Amino acid sequence: MKKTITISIIVVLIAGMVALLLLNKQTTKVKTELASQVTNTISVQIQEVKGAAYNLSFSSNGSLEPIRELAFVSDVAGRVVSIKVDEGYLVSNGSLLLQVDDEMLRADFQASEAAYKALRTDYERFSNVSEKGGVSAQQLDNIRTQLTAAESRYISSKRRLSDASVKSPISGSINKCYVEIGTYISPGARLFDIFDDSQLKLTVNVTERQVLQLKKGLSVRVECTTFPGETYTGTIAFVGARADRSLNYPVEITISGKEKKQLKAGMFVTANFDIQSDKQGILIPRSAISGSVKNANVFVVNDGIAEKCPVVVGSAVGKNVEILTGLQAGDSIVVTGLINVSEGVHVQNKQ
Repeated sequence: MKKTITISIIVVLIAGMVALLLLNKQTTKVKTELASQVTNTISVQIQEVKGAAYNLSFSSNGSLEPIRELAFVSDVAGRVVSIKVDEGYLVSNGSLLLQVDDEMLRADFQASEAAYKALRTDYERFSNVSEKGGVSAQQLDNIRTQLTAAESRYISSKRRLSDASVKSPISGSINKCYVEIGTYISPGARLFDIFDDSQLKLTVNVTERQVLQLKKGLSVRVECTTFPGETYTGTIAFVGARADRSLNYPVEITISGKEKKQLKAGMFVTANFDIQSDKQGILIPRSAISGSVKNANVFVVNDGIAEKCPVVVGSAVGKNVEILTGLQAGDSIVVTGLINVSEGVHVQNKQ
C-alpha cells in the first residue's frame, strides 16, 4: 500500500515538472518572438504628406566672367621693336599695342605699290589706244592680267605692313602680356590676353522645368558672398534652346552699369530667379527621396510596414522637392533613417 502511494506521488511530481517545463518553454517562445519583433522594428521619422501652396522661385550658382575675353594672337612675323602697353592698361578698339620691325615690309610695300601704279597707267594708256585700233585685244588682255596680279601683291603687302602695327581689336584691359622687346614672333603667336569687363556675365544651368519659366529680358537678383547684404540686378541675355547631356539648359545673365558696382570677374555669386506665380501641390523633404532624381522612390508606411513607392520629382523648393505623381495628401512617409529601411520592414516613429 505504501509502495503504491509512493509511486503515485512520484508520478504526480514528474507530471508537474513536465507541465512546468512545457509552460516555461511556451513563455520563452513568446518572449523570444516579442524580442524578435522589437529587434526587427526600425526607428525612423515619419511625416504625413500634406498639400501646400508654393512658388517655383529657385537659385543657381556660378562665377562672374567678363562680357568679352580675347586671347590675342599675331597675324605677322617679325621682331618686336616697341610695346606701347603693359598689364593692367585700359585700351580702346584700335589702340596701338606693339610695333614689329617693318623695314623690309615697308620696302616690299613701296615696290609693289610702284609696280601696281605703273601697270595701272599702262593699262589706261593701252585702253585708250585700243579704242582707236592701235593695240590688239590680246595685248590688252595681257596687260589687264598683269595689272590684276600687281594689285593683288600691292594689297597683300599693304596688309602685312599694317599688321606690323599691332592694334587692339576690342576695348578692355590688358590682363596678360606674353612678349618683350626683341622677341621674334610668328603668325599665331600669343601676344596679349584682353578682357572687357564693362559688363559682367554669369552662365548658370537650369532644369527642363525651370527653363520654361524664363525668357530673355527677365530681371534676376544676384548676391555675392564677398559682399554680404548687397544685392545686384542682372538681366537674362540668353536662354539655351537645347539641353546638355544632363538635361540642363544654359542661361546667361549680364550685369552692367551701376549695378556692377564693386563686382569683379571671377567672383562666386548666386542668381535668384524670383518667379511670382503660386502653385498648389505636394512638397516633401529632400531627405525622403531614395534613388536618383530620375528614378526616385519614397517609403510609404502602412500599418507600421514600409512599402517602396516610385514618385516623379519636379522642381526643388528650398529644402523640399515637388512631387508630381506617386503621393497624395494623407500618406505617411519615412523622411529620415532611410539607410536602414527596405521593402517590408517594420518601422516606428521616433519619439
